[in-house]
Amino acid sequence: MFSIVMKYSVKISLFLLCFPSFICTSQAASIFDIRENMEIVGKTETIETVYEDTLIDLARAHNLGFTEIVSANRSVNKWIPGEGTTVLLPKAFIVPSNYLKKGMTINLAEYRGFFANGEELITFPVGIGRMDWTTPLGISKVDLKLENPSWYPPLSVRQEYQEEGIYLAPVIPAGPDNPLGKLAMRLDIPGGYFIHGTNKPDGVGMQVSHGCIRLFPEDIRLIFSLTDIGLQVKIINEPFKIGILGNQIFLEIHDTLSPEDINSSYKGVESMIKSFVFDRQTGATIDWTKVKEIFEKKTGVPTMIAEIGTKTR
Repeated sequence: MFSIVMKYSVKISLFLLCFPSFICTSQAASIFDIRENMEIVGKTETIETVYEDTLIDLARAHNLGFTEIVSANRSVNKWIPGEGTTVLLPKAFIVPSNYLKKGMTINLAEYRGFFANGEELITFPVGIGRMDWTTPLGISKVDLKLENPSWYPPLSVRQEYQEEGIYLAPVIPAGPDNPLGKLAMRLDIPGGYFIHGTNKPDGVGMQVSHGCIRLFPEDIRLIFSLTDIGLQVKIINEPFKIGILGNQIFLEIHDTLSPEDINSSYKGVESMIKSFVFDRQTGATIDWTKVKEIFEKKTGVPTMIAEIGTKTR
């Protein structure tokens, strides 16, 4: 049974995707029991806005990042949706391929993290590095945890502020002006990269940082409490995801972080799907018209592209 508490006076549609493993929790992040061969988690919902809503407010209220709620509602005005507008809440996720079963996986392309401890999977939105300060890919580990951290901005960041006419002190103490928020975990990557909270939650789900990974304050509290020194962290860039639920194959496509991304072509999606069908021996007939539509819209919402059990064309 699902238990949903909504902040707004809204109408929730029939679930587009509905999974029995969802655990009702007071935590803002979504928590799921890990099942064998689990590939898709969560559910999508729709709500009707009230006149003062914006998409960034709705994202914050429903633990979604700004980019993912905007992508899922491309026809909706992000700042003035208007009263009574139907907004889709993209709360269903295909789990990234080869995610860490015990550790944290950050998928930059979908602005989302996945924390697994072998029993539960927790997913949450993240803010990532800007185009000129990209978050580095690869596997690392947490080597330091800090409460109420001070921020020591590198010289390059201070110079950037100076070029904009802003003085940035060499040390920013803990407090409301500290961009690290109240909790931070350092990765053993040269350059001083952190997974941390933030004093500006609106930036979660965007390319806004100098390479660090930002979480909502309530999410970093949960993840910080569950993280031990030495936890592995895998940072990936996986804009196209595919997975099976029951006897159906779902496809999830996000905008690539850069137009020059080698993974941005339709041929890349086509190749991925064909390899998936061949490797899994699903015997599925792919709806290539639907695939093309998903690729063009890039909503980031898992969408069915095949029923398993029929011969592949």
